[in-house]
Amino acid sequence: MQISPKRRVIKALVGGELDRAPVTSIAGCGGAVNVEMQKATGIFWPDAHKNPEKMARLAIAGYELGGIECVKVPFGNIVEAEALGCTARYPKENHLYPVVLDHPYTKPTDLKVPDKVLELGRIPVVLEAIRIVREKVGDFLPISSHVVGPFTLASELVGLEKFSIWSLKDPQSVETLLDASTDVIIEFAKAQYRAGSDIVTVADMALAPVMVTPEILHQYIKPALQRIAADLGGIRILYIGGKIESMVPFLVECGYDGISVDETVNIARIKPTVGDVKILGNVSSKKTLTSGSPEEVEAEVKKAIEDGAHLIEPSCGIPPETPTINIKAMVEAVKEYGTRE
Repeated sequence: MQISPKRRVIKALVGGELDRAPVTSIAGCGGAVNVEMQKATGIFWPDAHKNPEKMARLAIAGYELGGIECVKVPFGNIVEAEALGCTARYPKENHLYPVVLDHPYTKPTDLKVPDKVLELGRIPVVLEAIRIVREKVGDFLPISSHVVGPFTLASELVGLEKFSIWSLKDPQSVETLLDASTDVIIEFAKAQYRAGSDIVTVADMALAPVMVTPEILHQYIKPALQRIAADLGGIRILYIGGKIESMVPFLVECGYDGISVDETVNIARIKPTVGDVKILGNVSSKKTLTSGSPEEVEAEVKKAIEDGAHLIEPSCGIPPETPTINIKAMVEAVKEYGTRE
């Protein structure tokens, strides 16, 4: 039984008979393209960050040139912060992501959710890119997009240092800022579904247990993530930066269809504890994919499959400097070892 990549991915996330495990790059913020693909297509960053047609065509190259069984947009993680007033820098080097240069909000009440948030910054670019991808790939490939999580967005708007101080001395400010950030995230995520995305990842890449107290984590951040999950009508994945094994119960309790885990997490050990939540992972992005050999990539894929990952993918997206040969090695290893009897 062979099925399309879209059907394979959707079934892996919501249930259904599979021919094999999918090989994807749904979680994280980097997409599924590298520098080599930019050169092969003639479409480069930063242009592809700002032009919806170029963003769509380059994103599709992740499948056409690498075999990754999804199309992922956008590339990078500052779309929301930029739309809400942060100044962005777009490096000319095509292996570097855009970054935020400033944090314009000095107090939580400064942030008012705009009436037309979907018209701000590069949000229209991302939504149009999703529409273009859907037109080009139809129902053959799944489209994955992402929003940043509430902790990450709040930290970008006021600065991580200020947010950390508030978390210790002024929890009410933390709650106010997280509430406003969550409203923006939900509106943007819903728009991504309407534009044609099949899966939305909430990527709270700045969130790690060392960044906040347990009280802030469970009293304010968890409810914000749960509210996002409850309000989204489609398939949703949760990704955070501190994906250590002790955080798995927290991730599961947030109410998402799937969670991303990195190479430090023992999938076989956590699988009995996650219930129906699907596990995405856990080939090392920063080490094995980027600088390892194809044989090392194959070995990590085989272990992830044996341990019970539902979708095989990089632990933190595909870094731009990843060699295409390693991306293809990941794909081929899944095809070889991921077949379901």
